[in-house]
Amino acid sequence: MQNPLQWEQYQARILQIDGFNNYRRVLPGSRFLAVDDWTLSDLQKLIDAHLHPGDEVVAAADSCALFGGGILFLNGTPVLVPQCCGTLADIYSWQGLVEPQFQSSYFCMEGHPCPKATKQGSRLRITCHDEDGQFDQPALTEFSVDIQALAAAISSAERTLTVLCEKVDSLSSIFGVQKLSDHLIRGK
Repeated sequence: MQNPLQWEQYQARILQIDGFNNYRRVLPGSRFLAVDDWTLSDLQKLIDAHLHPGDEVVAAADSCALFGGGILFLNGTPVLVPQCCGTLADIYSWQGLVEPQFQSSYFCMEGHPCPKATKQGSRLRITCHDEDGQFDQPALTEFSVDIQALAAAISSAERTLTVLCEKVDSLSSIFGVQKLSDHLIRGK
């Protein structure tokens, strides 16, 4: 196991090299940065890097949403983080989990592996198990969350993303689309 302090220092160095050293990480030692801190100029750099991987150029309208996603905390403890290839648009897949008619389904389908939620009365049982791949940590194999508490958390995350969408949309003309957030945040 790697020393947590060394990992924290490594992650801080990567962010510094990339020019993003002034951002707070949601989890110490993680690559996940708080989206509500981003400046407009850094968002533009981030989007430019997202749309120009290597020598390739991807049109904003043809791009996936920005990589990342929401972290689910229970009682202050992270229990599920975005998985490989997860995007900011993943939060919208959580909305269906709190609908009255919801019963059972996988969610965060852009990422892999995908968690599964099953309704059990007023709670959701979330299972993080995949025979073909391991979940990025922290991820509990199975846990339960109150549906109303999850709905409140989703609403809070949506408010944060709405502010981010406004910032991203102010860059739309630079990237040649009407509403840049539709592509890079909402994943439409």
